[in-house]
Amino acid sequence: MCRNEDNVMLRRVSSLFWCIWHNRNDKIWNDHVQSPSQVGRMAFAVWNEWFTVYRLRRHHIAPVADHRPVWWEKPGVGWIKCNVDAAFVARSSITSMGVCFRDTNGQFVADLTQWQQPVYSIVEGEA
Repeated sequence: MCRNEDNVMLRRVSSLFWCIWHNRNDKIWNDHVQSPSQVGRMAFAVWNEWFTVYRLRRHHIAPVADHRPVWWEKPGVGWIKCNVDAAFVARSSITSMGVCFRDTNGQFVADLTQWQQPVYSIVEGEA
């Protein structure tokens, strides 16, 4: 494979191998295993993150920090805004999530909290 494939393909395969190895260790040490599709999505995310940093460094581009404060903004007139967050508790086999709905005036409308078992990958949980 090293003789017949370009570096991009080798890096992608290396990411997949690393994610398979990580999944194996997670099963052995934490009794947690991800599905093959979860491992594949994690491999894509790992490779994509690595490739983005690689391109920035190759072109000597330093990420610019945005020091502006971030504030929550009300949704437009007639809209409801849904804010979501997920939490991943190590060794608990639980992914928890919270959802909050607010109206045009920023007033609370509804919320939801729940947990899921088995644990989702970070990419799946945040999605």
